[in-house]
Amino acid sequence: MNLSNSKTSAQLSDKVAASLAKQIITFQTRFSTCLNKWFNAYTVRQKKRIAIAVGMLTSIILVSSSFCSFYTIPKLSQNYTSAHIGQASEFPDPQFIKRQLTDSLTKKK
Repeated sequence: MNLSNSKTSAQLSDKVAASLAKQIITFQTRFSTCLNKWFNAYTVRQKKRIAIAVGMLTSIILVSSSFCSFYTIPKLSQNYTSAHIGQASEFPDPQFIKRQLTDSLTKKK
């Protein structure tokens, strides 16, 4: 997203983005190389145990998260008024402070 229309600003932001992308890719490459060396140092039997332990830990986290919520959704306040679809049945009075909650379909005659 360019905040100005100048070419120099666009070129500068492209250089910053390219530099940041290069740093991220370099970090990912170093991390994966280190992790690969660490994992390949184990025998096949140890690798199976590590894979089973990671799988069990992941399944425990997934099952436990289905029973208890780590993030609770806040409740709506009691003064929440639902919006109606369509035009209001009549114009509200100037002294009427609350919003009109009826429309032409729900108002009884």
